Amino acid sequence: MTGASSKVAVVNPLRSVDWNETLLGCGQGTIFHSANWARLLAESYGYHPAYFTLSEQGAFKGCLPLMEVKSVLTGRRGVCLSFSDCCCAVASGPEEFQLLFDSVLELGRMSGWRYVEFRGEPFLSQELAAKAYAHHCINLSSDEHLMHSRLRKGTASSIKKAEKEGVRVEICNSLEGVRHFYRLHCLTRKRHGLPPQPSSFFDKLHEHVISQGFGFTALARHGETEVAGLICLHFGENAVYKYGASDEAFKQLSGTNLVLWETIKQCARQGMRSLSLGRTDLDNEGLLTFKNGWGAERTVLNYYRYEFAHNGFVCERERNLGVFKDVLRTLPLDVLKMIGRLAYRHMG
Repeated sequence: MTGASSKVAVVNPLRSVDWNETLLGCGQGTIFHSANWARLLAESYGYHPAYFTLSEQGAFKGCLPLMEVKSVLTGRRGVCLSFSDCCCAVASGPEEFQLLFDSVLELGRMSGWRYVEFRGEPFLSQELAAKAYAHHCINLSSDEHLMHSRLRKGTASSIKKAEKEGVRVEICNSLEGVRHFYRLHCLTRKRHGLPPQPSSFFDKLHEHVISQGFGFTALARHGETEVAGLICLHFGENAVYKYGASDEAFKQLSGTNLVLWETIKQCARQGMRSLSLGRTDLDNEGLLTFKNGWGAERTVLNYYRYEFAHNGFVCERERNLGVFKDVLRTLPLDVLKMIGRLAYRHMG
């Protein structure tokens, strides 16, 4: 039971010198709960951190991190948490979560938010979901043979093929590695009909997260050419496959499979217990098939949107972006980069 002395406060983790240590001490949280991710978003897009904390007799009991997004295009709102696939409350039970949730709604009404969005919150499972995704999470083990045995036959064969083709994987935490990945990221976003995030965002991702020991870049090379890569972020025992990219011209080398396999092994060696493969649209059969091949647990990831005009949760309307993406695929990469620089701060 939550005691009468329980207190909710709004904290800016950028002004709390021991925020990360507090989270690590309670054994919960991901990189998205960390002060490092908050600093990345604040400096890149001007978002304001509003992290709701619960304490009892001065002892930390939980938190619900939000970013306040102010945009002339998309409105003022709270998001838990911007540019994360999933960011759940740190709370021991529904009573603790309710205290945090009620305080979020109070601030939202006072601040004139259009809505507040929760990404993957299990304490809201009885509410109407705005949108649903698939989520894959791999349970890591120090036994590499055990992890390999969980792979589907096709996945294991693709890893072996890449090795035979001479593809090698480098794990690094350098800015140079991030910038090599960014080239692949831009190619991949164009292929998917989406603008890439600004290069400055990835520079700050390196500065505030990777260089601080909370992530790494994995690059698959064939000769001197990067053919695939990913950026993995981690905090405590939880790792996240945050960004993945590849050069379609080298698809036959199966570098994407090898780079993920080496990432899985690296996370296990570093003592991680789980690796999230992120969210996937339910109609993206190609990506679902790829993620299903790694022995991951697949669950439903629900997003929830509480709209203040309706005083309740609402379902997000489906948007057909097919034509829009087709147009973006035809644009030069420099134009797509410009769109990304202008648009992403309004999208978080």
